[in-house]
Amino acid sequence: MSCILCCVDGKNYSQSVCDYAVMISNNMKLPLKILNIVEHSSKSNKLDLSGNIKLGEKDDILEKLTNDEAIRSKSIIKEGKDLLLALKEKALITCEQEITLMQAHGDVLDNILELQDEISILIIGIKSHDKNKIGENVKDIIRELNKPILLVNSEFITPKKILIAYNGSEESKKILTTAVRNPIFKDVTRDIVNINDDKLFSEKILDEAKKIYAKSEIDIKTSVLSGDAKTEILTYMYENDCDILAMGAFGQSRIKEFIFGSFTSEIIAQSKKPILFYR
Repeated sequence: MSCILCCVDGKNYSQSVCDYAVMISNNMKLPLKILNIVEHSSKSNKLDLSGNIKLGEKDDILEKLTNDEAIRSKSIIKEGKDLLLALKEKALITCEQEITLMQAHGDVLDNILELQDEISILIIGIKSHDKNKIGENVKDIIRELNKPILLVNSEFITPKKILIAYNGSEESKKILTTAVRNPIFKDVTRDIVNINDDKLFSEKILDEAKKIYAKSEIDIKTSVLSGDAKTEILTYMYENDCDILAMGAFGQSRIKEFIFGSFTSEIIAQSKKPILFYR
């Protein structure tokens, strides 16, 4: 069954990640899974600790970690369980869907990919606003996970306006069609922009977007921008009080070359608002 998956580590806006996940779970009427991944030291990794488990299962893992090298792993496991329980306690106040807690052991990307068939959207936190410190886990997840990913880089606010950077690609079309079919965000206005020095071409692209929304009751506004794409997107977002930036990741043939080239890295590093990536 499809679910909303949020991955928390206790450091990168975990509460905010969970708050967005609860809101999206309610909007899409899908169950919520809250996942904590424990990356063990090299010695404790020799134990069979791989895979996802529901909280409360396989507590004997703690008993297996008995040597001095494993003390840190025991502490991390306990901290992760405590975090999950605390997040669930708050989530239950407003979440209308089923909540499952999971703690996984091993590589972050591998564990998320194990759940790929279940995921409708992944929500994760990222704290760095330095393009040289964007976590490898985040890079790998965006490259490999063929699902929408919401990167949370600030405290939770209920979104009122979303900025969609639309270029007519299949990835960016998914942003529009998803909003019509089963919106991730409800009761929000959508500003759709195309950045191109050819105004006529931009208007043609934006006409496509208008047709997708034509039979919906979703409030949209379209704008043609020209100049440096990164600068124009970020400037428009701040000047127009947009709460979330949505954009398509590049297609598979281009993603390896470009997805963490300067454009995407700088957007992630410089944006002070959450970013929703589509593949």
